[in-house]
Parts: sequence; structure tokens; C-alpha cells
Amino acid sequence: MNLFNHTAMPIVACTLCLFFAYSIATWANNESSYLTEYKTSFWQPHPYLPNTNSSGNNNIHSFCMRKDDTSMGSDIFTDKKHGKLTYGHIVDTTDYAYWRELANKSPLFAAMKASALHNTSTETCDVMGANALAYILDPANKTRYIDQIRNKLDTRITTMNIAPNASGSSVRSHELFFTLLALDVIRHDLEAEILAKYDSIVKSKIMQLVIGRWDPHGWAMRMLYYKFTGDKDNFLTAKAQWENGLAEHYMPGDGVSPAGNGYCVQRWNSIERSAKNTMLDIMEYMGYHEYYTNPGIIGLKEFIYGYAVSPFGRIILYGDSRDTEAQKAWHVRGDTILSPHIVSAARFSPEAYKYAMWVLREGANINKPTLIGYLSNYIIMAGTAAGNKPLKFDSNDAKLAPSRLFKNYAALITDEQSRDALYLSMLNLTGNTEYHTHYETNALAMAGYGEILLRNAGYDGPNNDINIDGVKATFDFIHSNSESSNTLMINGERHTTKTGDGITEGFIGQDVEYFRGTSSTAIDGTHFRDGIFVQPSNGANGYFIVMDHVTSNSPKGTVNVIWHPNSSNIRVIKNETEYFSEIKVEDGADGPRIYTKNKATLTTLLATPPSSVEIKRTANQARSGYAYAADYIYANYHIIDNKANILTVLFPADKRHPTAHMTRITSEDYTGSEITQKKVVDVALTSSGTSANHYDSKYFQGEDILFRTVSGKFTSYFTKGTFFYNKQKIKIGFEADQTITLYMNHHENNTGMRGIINSEGAKVTFYYPALSTVKLNGDTARVVTSGPNWIQVNIPSGHISIELISQEK
Repeated sequence: MNLFNHTAMPIVACTLCLFFAYSIATWANNESSYLTEYKTSFWQPHPYLPNTNSSGNNNIHSFCMRKDDTSMGSDIFTDKKHGKLTYGHIVDTTDYAYWRELANKSPLFAAMKASALHNTSTETCDVMGANALAYILDPANKTRYIDQIRNKLDTRITTMNIAPNASGSSVRSHELFFTLLALDVIRHDLEAEILAKYDSIVKSKIMQLVIGRWDPHGWAMRMLYYKFTGDKDNFLTAKAQWENGLAEHYMPGDGVSPAGNGYCVQRWNSIERSAKNTMLDIMEYMGYHEYYTNPGIIGLKEFIYGYAVSPFGRIILYGDSRDTEAQKAWHVRGDTILSPHIVSAARFSPEAYKYAMWVLREGANINKPTLIGYLSNYIIMAGTAAGNKPLKFDSNDAKLAPSRLFKNYAALITDEQSRDALYLSMLNLTGNTEYHTHYETNALAMAGYGEILLRNAGYDGPNNDINIDGVKATFDFIHSNSESSNTLMINGERHTTKTGDGITEGFIGQDVEYFRGTSSTAIDGTHFRDGIFVQPSNGANGYFIVMDHVTSNSPKGTVNVIWHPNSSNIRVIKNETEYFSEIKVEDGADGPRIYTKNKATLTTLLATPPSSVEIKRTANQARSGYAYAADYIYANYHIIDNKANILTVLFPADKRHPTAHMTRITSEDYTGSEITQKKVVDVALTSSGTSANHYDSKYFQGEDILFRTVSGKFTSYFTKGTFFYNKQKIKIGFEADQTITLYMNHHENNTGMRGIINSEGAKVTFYYPALSTVKLNGDTARVVTSGPNWIQVNIPSGHISIELISQEK
């Protein structure tokens, strides 16, 4: 709202505001050096004031308007005990009454209050977090809470050793985070010399925190400390550095983490990383409304709870992920949630909240969860009195995330609400890499039927080699060699960069879903990796097809395709063709971690004949005790005239979902597989896409071909190419003047077909019996020309839904 209703009032108000600022500055200069640190930084310039003072800084008008509240004085108050004004507080005392009311009315907040008041733990976060909240909600007994906070300051915080490593700095920072919030709350009840003493102790620890590594914890705590002292200039400097460090953890625009799924999931949900993961909530609370609406951070929250984890809530291994048991999207103690982020995701988006509730229910498996009573948790869940938007959470709101195509990541997921849903993802970062990023361009990972099916290496900590049962995986192999992941290489050479060109094409929401990842820098050539998910339909189980299209910078050589099933042993069904992996713990082994009794398996069919196949062995780490030695497939394919086109079928199964019968298809111009599940027969083919071909009665020209028959009836087709049709009495299919990607499926009532098309713009002729109308995005398309059973239309560039309407009776 506007502060001033009359044209003269702004001039008067601003004059008074400037005079007030000058008076405060004069007063502060006469005080002790300690008190001069407590100058305000909680205020923002009013638009009627000049942008800078004479020195070029924005200090003089910082007294005039709080960023999130036009009412003055909510954080400038008289300290009655000392008779002085203090500035720069983190926690706003005007919120206390609102918070107390919530504790009286809401079961969630009442439980948090009870948790705080009855805390018996001596852990720093428990002591500081609980007693700071109890001080506010139970003021009659505040002396007891002050004493406990002071005792922890006098012991643990005073003697704490800050060291230049992750455990000695990044982990320690969370204790300082809870300590600084607690000190900010009780400061009004401390004598000046006592407050100065604690300020000095806390400051000395915070300023020792490492900056430049494990960001942004060091800058985060400096920033919060400068807010505590009211040092605006240093606060703004630290804020900029903190935001730079924060931005390393997500890709701008889509939110995918370059650090690896396990790393980001754990760091954004662990109490031990509160300085990293909770600071943006505290900034929002203090009025810096730049984070809950940031598209990258919103995307990160949705990524963490929807796509960095499997449908049963466990992490998918990319980058520096330790293992599915050690790194989780929740931090709990029994049925008590310690870290609030899994239940506060609604601050960012409804989707993030629903996905988080799914992970809480299906992953953490907590019955009647409660949230521990920490001040920071209460701040996040309650918000400000002015905002009056307290959060609540209910696991009945849970939703499994649907398939999604990010710029840097693709995830295809069964269209059903089940923890046993199938899941395939691919990572292809376009930039913003960091230490924890691996060389995993176009790497794949898979889960299904409640288990991890395909995994990447992860890691066991910096510079740690893994030795299991006489099998060694060096840190260099795990962290820096693309062979340790489900990737593609040329001539055995590891990827030279951690980045690619991203997810460049795809569509979802159909019975067949598709993505393409493009890499033009990681290998000595160009790699298009096409992932196709054949969703469960027509009574057939779901499965995945991977089509790799490689153009090498050399006319000859070898393409290497690597597959890492989450199993100890790979059984050869047919040499250089079909391989079978049981997701189980072998006798004498410790891993992998098994989550169900579903007896999940993965069959890998090398539909394109390789020149050779090696079964290699590595050591798969697991910090939580499930490490194991494992086989992996290293398939080699000849490069001919700079090209290689490779098709692989990945078929997950369990005791209720049998593996299909799969056979290899080969010809001079294409390769592929026939995948049979009782009455359902799919044919998947790949080629260079440069020549016309046919298989049975199907004619095509394209890189990727997939079609289905049910009980002998042709029902659907997917093509990336220029034409495909079923040449029977009357054609069913299309012809285009440019390469398009198209999926079409018969209407249930046989009145036509519907599907989706990706193109850069093309003229397309559709064939179908008694075809009368073509609709694009629901609107009737203008006909270029037509004839019996065919219509030609212009397809605009982009992602277009399509419907063919037939008058056939």
C-alpha cells in the first residue's frame, strides 16, 4: 500500500526520514565500537528518496522502508533494559503474538511447541533450536531457556574447532546457524557486556568458515551475522556471494542440480546443512522476496522430490551420490521430521509439495509425522504475522510426479500412482558444472518395481578408492571416467567435458514417450541418444528402448556402450545378444540394497549386433554398508563411414510382470527387435534415416521406428523420419517433406488416430481410411490438398497435438 495519500506528505515524510537517519548516525558514532556494529540493514529505500548518499552508498535511506512492510518501526525498538536503540534483528518480535496464537489453535504448531518445551537432547541444533522457540512461545519460563542457550554458548560453541574441510566447516556451520538465531532472540535479555562476549565468540567462529569451497555455507553465515549486527554494506556483499554459491546448486531456469542427485537431495534436506538449505527461507522471512518465486529454485524443489528420486523415494545415482540409503530426501528421527523442507515445499509450488508428500509417504514411510520444534522450522511453517500464511501438510495430498522433460534432465515415469512405477532418466547438463559433477553426458539411470535397476557410480567421498572382494574402483574411475556410468564413448576414450547440449527434443503424456539428448563436446563426434518409454498399455508391460546415433570425427573406430545393472552378476542368455540381471544380494555379498520382495530383474537386449562384448567388473560403493562388486556390460560397435546406429532394449520385470520374448532383427540398412507379450507385438528399428526401407508390410525412412500390433491389428506407430506407412489395402501413416517426430495411436472407437508431433515446420500428408479432418491442437487444420483417404496440411514449428478424424463406418 502507499504510505502517503497527499502530494505534500511524501516531501515531509522523506525530510523527517533523512533527519532521523542523520540523528541515528550521529548518535551511533558517539557510542562504543561494539554498539556501532548494530546499525540497521532491515530497511529499503522509499521510492521518493534519492538512490545514493554523497559517498555513493545506499546507507542513508536504508532506515526508511522495510522491504516487505511499509509500516515503520517493527524492528527499530527501544531496549528498555539498556535504554538504547538497536538495529538489524533477524527475528521480528512483532510476530511473537501471532506465533503464540498458532500454537494455541493449530495441532501442528501446538506439537512443535510441545517438542520445544520438552526437549532433552544436548545436540547443538536441538538445544538452540528448541530453546529459542520455547523462549518465544513460553515467555513465563524464558529464564530457563536463556540459561540453556547460554550454557551451550559457554561450552560447545566456545570450544568448537572450525577446520578447513567439509566436516570441520560445512557441517559445523549448522550449529552456528541455530546458535545465531537463538542469540538474536535472547539478546534483549542479555547485559551489554554478555551480549558483546557472545557476539565475539560467534563472530570468530563464523569468520573462520571456509569460503570458496562447499558453498554457500560460509557466505550464508557471514550474511546472517551481518544482518544480526546491522552491517548493511557487508551484508549486501555477503548476500551477493551467497547467491553466487547458491546458484551453483541448480541450473537456471529448470532447477536440475549439477552436483548429482544424491548430493543435492541430501544437502537440501539435512539438518547438518541448514546454513545452506534454510537460509533462503530466513531471507524470505526477513522480507527478501527473491527465492520462493525464483524459477530455478522452484525447479530445484520439484526436481528434488519428483525426479532426483525413484517412485519409491530413493535417490537415482548421478554425480557424487553416496548411495540410496545414506542420502535421502528427508531427515527424520523416528516419526519426527527434523528438517522442514520436505513439508514446506508448498512455499515454492503446489507440485513440489505434492511430490514431497509422495516421498514422505512412500519413501520415509512415516506414520502420523510431526515436525520438531525448532525456531527455524516454526519460522518457515508459520511465516510472518503480516503475511498470515501458515503451512500445513497432509500425506494424503501425495502425488507421484509425472514424466517431465527439463532442459538438462529427462524423466519418463509410468502413468500411475504406484511406488512400483517404472522410471528412466537421462542427464545432459548444458553448463554450471562443479566438483561433484561427473562425466555423465547422456547417462541413463532406471528404477522399477520398487528397486533401482540401472545405476551410475556415485562416490564414496573425495579421493576414496573402493575395494570389495578383490575388485577395485579407483576414485579417478568413479569420479572422472565416463565408463563408470551408463554412457557412450568412442574408442574407449573417456568424456572430455561434463556438459552436452541438453535435452533437445521429446514429448510426454502419450502411450509412447520420448526424449533426445544431444552431445557435441563430450566425445570425438556427435551423439544423439533417444530414449523411448513404451508405457504399460493394451495389457502389455512397460519397457524402454534406447537408440544411439553417433557421427564420429573419424571414418572408422569403435563405439562403446556401457550398461551398469544394479546387480552383482550378469547372466549371459545369449552371447553378445541378451543379458539378464537379478536385483538381489548374492551369497556372501552385502549389496545392493533391496527394498521389496518383488524379485525385480532387468533384461538387456543388444538388438544391434555388436562387434564384441566384454563383461567387466567394478566395485559399487555404498556408505551405509551395502557396497558390492558388480558386473557391467561393455558393448563395442564398429564405426562405418563415420556412423553408428545402435538399438538396445531394456526390459524390467518382476514376479508379477514377466519379461517379453525378444528377438533380434537385422538387415543391411537397419537393425532392431521384435518384442512380444502374448497378443501384443512391438517392432523397434533404427537406421541412418537416409534411405527408404521396409519391414514386413511397413515402409519407412527414419532414424527411429516403433510400431505395435494387437492380435494382428496395426494400432500405433512412432517415427523420427520422413515417412512411415502400413501398406495394405488402404495406407495408414504419413509422408513429410522434412524430418519430423511423430507418435500416433488409434482411437478406442476406431474413428481415427490421435497423437503428437514435433517438427521445425513441415508439409505432411496423412493417410487413413475415410480420412475427413486433421486437427492441430484441437483446431481443424487448413487443407493444402487432399484425396481419397489422405489429407495434406502444413504443420507449424513446435510441439503439436494432432487428431485424424475418419468417417469410416
